[in-house]
Amino acid sequence: MTHISYSAEDTQKLAAEFAKSLKGGEFISLIGDLGAGKTTFTRGLVEALGGTVRVKSPTFTVMNEYPVDAGAIKRVVHIDFYRFSDASELEALSLEDERRPDTVILAEWPDALRDVDFDPDIRIYMSHKDGDGREIDIK
Repeated sequence: MTHISYSAEDTQKLAAEFAKSLKGGEFISLIGDLGAGKTTFTRGLVEALGGTVRVKSPTFTVMNEYPVDAGAIKRVVHIDFYRFSDASELEALSLEDERRPDTVILAEWPDALRDVDFDPDIRIYMSHKDGDGREIDIK
């Protein structure tokens, strides 16, 4: 499904609609250039799942966790691999422990580590389009 967003509000509404399809346990790759809307999408998804904590980019923290309350889904983990240069750096995250049925994981820049295949359940591609627009393709 391809969507066009012309504002942060549009992106958050799309994320809220998408959130309705989640059951828990999903690993979602967010792929796109800087400023394409990855964190904005995550913000809309967390809010739609009942999160009340302000969603921030995990660029410097690497991983943020947000408590939510949406049936079986109790938390969202938001990871940013932008600063990773080596697959050995993943060990510190214990990512395998984060893949739980009560958790949705959103990973920005999953292609930063070319030697690692994260095997996402869903890939979301975001790109700039027509000035302020964003093309968002959910696969």
